[in-house]
Amino acid sequence: MRIDEPDCLSDAALPAALGKACGGDERAGRWAWAAQQRDRLALDLRVVPGNRIEVGLWWNREGGRPDVQLIFGLYRHAVELGSLRGNGFDAPAFHHAGFGTLLVNTAVQALQRHCEPPLRVEGVLSNTDELSLPEAQRLRLEEGRRAFWRRFGLQIGARGTPPLDYLSGRIADLRTVTHGQVAGQFERCVPLAQFEALA
Repeated sequence: MRIDEPDCLSDAALPAALGKACGGDERAGRWAWAAQQRDRLALDLRVVPGNRIEVGLWWNREGGRPDVQLIFGLYRHAVELGSLRGNGFDAPAFHHAGFGTLLVNTAVQALQRHCEPPLRVEGVLSNTDELSLPEAQRLRLEEGRRAFWRRFGLQIGARGTPPLDYLSGRIADLRTVTHGQVAGQFERCVPLAQFEALA
């Protein structure tokens, strides 16, 4: 069984009317996709209604903890970025190689399928592992993180003392980013129709 979903659109929003409540439809479950070029890439998408959307990525291996993982929490009035881990400065094999873009593109499609278009998307952008870095490097990484999330249609604003970067937007504003490749081998946006349902 496949997910009945349109192909990735080039830097454009996917169709918006794809669900009655965030994660509240019957399309809960787990789906997988894998491909082989010089390397092997596997994705796992899990949708837990009223709880989370989770995307895991395995590179040249199977099972165990994902190499890169993205989690969005699903709430009644908002979707919250929980974490994107495994592709930061401290994971050079996965940093600036398209892995994070692939995971966010997958999550954007799932969010637009399961959540109402006006639903808010929120989150705090930070990486506590960067605190010990020299200031110039830390500032460069922070600006890179802001630019990364803006590509998907989200706004970034500083709030609080000390200031933290908050992302905000709406499900309807989200868009996929299709240019470029993952590790020079794979497309950065895999249509959900190519995922297979897992039992």
